[in-house]
Amino acid sequence: MFSLLALGGVYIWGFFNWAQAISRLGFFIISWKWRLFLAGCIGLGLIWLGLVALALLGNLTPPILVRKVIRTPLIRVVGLLFSVLSAVFPVVMISGWIPRAEIWESFPARLMLLSASVLLGGVGIASVWPEHEGWASLAASALITGVGLILLQYLPGISTYPLSLGWSETSRYYYGSLLFAKQIYGVSVPLSPLHPARYLLLAIPFAWGDLPLWGHRLWQVALWLGMSLIVSIALVKRVQIKGWFFRGLVMLWGALFLLQGPVYYHLLLCVVPIFLFFDVQKPVRSLVIVLLASFWAGLTRVNWFPVPGALAIFLWLLERPLGRQSIFKYLGWPVIYGIAGLIVAFIAQAFYVILSKQPAWMYHSTFTSDLLWYRLFPSPTYPVGIIRGIIWVSFPLGLLIGANFIRNFARINLWRWLGIAGILGIFLVGGFVVSVKIGGGSNIHNLDAFLVFLMTLGGYFAAGRIVADNEPFERLHPAPILLLIALLPVGWHMHFSHPMTLLDERIAWQDVSVIRQRAQEVAQQGGRVLFISQRHLLTFGMVTGVPLEPDYELLVLMEMAMANNPRYLERFYRDLEHQRFDLIIVGLPNTPIKDPTRDAFAEENNAWVERVVKPLLEHYRVALVLPSEVALMVPRTKDTEVIPPRSMGWADWVSVCGR
Repeated sequence: MFSLLALGGVYIWGFFNWAQAISRLGFFIISWKWRLFLAGCIGLGLIWLGLVALALLGNLTPPILVRKVIRTPLIRVVGLLFSVLSAVFPVVMISGWIPRAEIWESFPARLMLLSASVLLGGVGIASVWPEHEGWASLAASALITGVGLILLQYLPGISTYPLSLGWSETSRYYYGSLLFAKQIYGVSVPLSPLHPARYLLLAIPFAWGDLPLWGHRLWQVALWLGMSLIVSIALVKRVQIKGWFFRGLVMLWGALFLLQGPVYYHLLLCVVPIFLFFDVQKPVRSLVIVLLASFWAGLTRVNWFPVPGALAIFLWLLERPLGRQSIFKYLGWPVIYGIAGLIVAFIAQAFYVILSKQPAWMYHSTFTSDLLWYRLFPSPTYPVGIIRGIIWVSFPLGLLIGANFIRNFARINLWRWLGIAGILGIFLVGGFVVSVKIGGGSNIHNLDAFLVFLMTLGGYFAAGRIVADNEPFERLHPAPILLLIALLPVGWHMHFSHPMTLLDERIAWQDVSVIRQRAQEVAQQGGRVLFISQRHLLTFGMVTGVPLEPDYELLVLMEMAMANNPRYLERFYRDLEHQRFDLIIVGLPNTPIKDPTRDAFAEENNAWVERVVKPLLEHYRVALVLPSEVALMVPRTKDTEVIPPRSMGWADWVSVCGR
């Protein structure tokens, strides 16, 4: 009853705010379709009021009402279809497929859509499975909507667009290809010093032959969605959620929760074996699992080196009672897990440094980059702010954890509580530090380890799987809190979902044709062509006959610029001064310095401008800027005037290219 009242109240509040906002635009006056839509919204509100009245007068919740009135198989099929359509409705409204999609950008409008979807979908689900009444049907409806929102975010990434979909999107596939560099480029190339685990996963499709670019994009989307779901399934299996309906709810919720960060897929591969195979009753076998997971963690990034060992300790604290043994004996195996895992992670990194054939100093950029502490708070880079963002994400689970902590405080030894809180606190503080490193701070993905531990603790509390020291653990899970836990990730994804940006493939392919022609001309004359950006054109054979220049790819160059790495940058400057390359393909080399108080990623932009663009323009000039804002640069001669680059219009491009 409380859930019904709360959702209806949210719907009415969102509806009135949205209606007031768009009434000023005159839609209701000039369009009968908008008047019809308005009538439908009002009708939904009246239906909600009727359900509340029936629930109060007849002591019936709406799902029970549906169960008593609707019994035929046909109606159940209609109810299921109704729930799916109601879940798809908000996805369609904010997708950009309909006219005037911008009116759904406001917070009240999206709240209205979400609450309407949950209310209507909940009724439909309850008609199909009437035994799951109340908050469960509403939660299921919300999670179905969440799945639609996630697909809206990720599926457009499976694109045949030939150029990069974002600033560095296709760089990932180039680095994934380096494991097969001899076959693809004809030469051996040092492996990436950044995120080796991620690129090892992205290398897998190259083993299948000449897949097109869209096939590799499909694989990455499958990794994003699949790994989040697999970790969620592994947690459900570990905590032994009862009933297929509730198992399904928790699986979907867990995936949506992790994607709020998002927690990167290559990091989650450390978590799965711990969830599936760690056993407090078999410490030796569990140590082997921790070491294997830690080896993979050593190929990720430094702040994840301790995660497998810490997760094993976390599960030990949750599942192993202290009893009458001393705290030192109790912590014997956990200490071994933590230390051994950390050692193996560093060994794995050292092994990869040797395998990569990159100098060891290229792996130290993390420790020399600036820390931008203001990004913990709302800023142009992340208007939500890191602290506020993690509070929003953690709040519902925090309520559940807090309620169970209070109820069961005396049932679990204080040392175990301190260990659990300590691990959460360490990864929370560590996540804050990593988040403020230059290059980050635009979301909460650097709090990834904290999110994993928080989800784990929430799962154990919800399932009542914590093993107490004296009296049995008493599970406490109020329905309003469980519904809020299900709703918040969906609301989060709805808030950050935006209409798809449609890119013009015809123009992009024409740009590729120009790049191919110019690069091949230079290569045929014995010149050297450097792809700082769009290097995937060589990877996927869209540009052929041009030898690969492995240095100074966009991602590594940007990392070294942000870290102000003198060894790397001085070598780059020498090559520019000697005009080692006869043609350079790079993104539009703009030179404005940005203000951190007004502009997103200002420090990153300024590092790129000062340490890459200005030295580049000193020795090279822009010969051509394509409509896709890819610049072709050639060596500057003494009599060449330094002219700031501009983005060419279509008419300029046609005249230059002779088309």
